[in-house]
Amino acid sequence: MGDEGSSRGADPSGLGTALFIALAVLAVAAFAITRAARAGDDLVNTVELSPQLEDGEASVEFTLAEPDGSVDVLIIDGNPDSDDEQVRALDLGADLPAGPQEYVWDGRADDGQPAPPGLYALRVILGDAGRDILPPGRIRIPEELP
Repeated sequence: MGDEGSSRGADPSGLGTALFIALAVLAVAAFAITRAARAGDDLVNTVELSPQLEDGEASVEFTLAEPDGSVDVLIIDGNPDSDDEQVRALDLGADLPAGPQEYVWDGRADDGQPAPPGLYALRVILGDAGRDILPPGRIRIPEELP
C-alpha cells in the first residue's frame, strides 16, 4: 500500500522534467538576449540635457563608450506622438573619440528660425557602429521665453 501511494503523480516518461528544463533554458536565453540588447545602448550613456531652453541655449552632453568616425548628433521633435522629425543637426558625420561630448543647442531649427514651443529630444546616430540611439530626456521650449 505504501508503494502504490508513492508512485501516484510520478511522471514515468520524464515529460514533466523535460518540459521544466526546456522552460529554464528558454528563460536563460531570453535573459541573455535582453542583456545583449541593453548592452548595445551602453554606447551612448551619461546623457544630460538641459530641461528647458534658458537664455536661448540648452546644453546637450553625453559620453561615447567607443570612438565612432561618423556620428550625427541631432535635435528631434520630442513631443508625444511625434514622428521624431529632425529639427536641428548639431553635428553631421563627426569623427568623435570615446569619452564626454558637449554641444549647445541655440533653440533654432536647421533653417535658422526659432523652433516652436514644445518638447525636443536627442538622437545620436553612430554610423560606424550602425546604431540609431534615442536616449531618454527632453528639452522644453516654453510658450514664452523668459
